[in-house]
Formats: sequence, structure tokens, C-alpha cells
Amino acid sequence: METEDNLEKSEHDSAKKYSYVVKAKDKIVHLKVDNADVLINADGEIDCPLDGVLRKNGYSIYDLLSWNTKEIDFIVLTNNVEQLIRTIPLNISLEAT
Repeated sequence: METEDNLEKSEHDSAKKYSYVVKAKDKIVHLKVDNADVLINADGEIDCPLDGVLRKNGYSIYDLLSWNTKEIDFIVLTNNVEQLIRTIPLNISLEAT
């Protein structure tokens, strides 16, 4: 049985939509994130494993490499307001082996 507090929390959580925004050299790719995949990491921060999100959206790390990805933003959309949670810079040299 759901309490009033639990019901408010689930309604509040369902109003949030998370996504990754991949910023590549010649394109921007939006990756949907299932709310069930969002977690609180050991540092107490909102997080979501990128590899699972890539897979669920039909991509892989190799796609990020082929797109010449510069950075990836993890965002949340609440009541049509977008908020940046974290930016992952990819200014390192990654080579597929």
C-alpha cells in the first residue's frame, strides 16, 4: 500500500526525464535514459551508466569514437526546464583496438 509521501515521490520522479546529450564534431545526439536506470552513486550524486544507455539506444562506444565526440552532457528535464547534472569532456585520445 502506497502512503501519501510515497505517492508524491513517485509522481515527482515520473515528472523528471533524464537524457544524455552527445556533442560530436558534426552532430548532436540525444540519448533517452530510463528513469529506472538513474541511481545515486557512492558520492551521493545522481548518475546513470553510459554504456547501458548507449546499448538501449542502439549505439556503442565505437559510435562515440566514429562521431569524434567532444563532450557528453547528462541532463534532467523537469516541468519543461532543462538542468545540467554533469558534463563529461572527451578531450582525451581514445583509439579503438
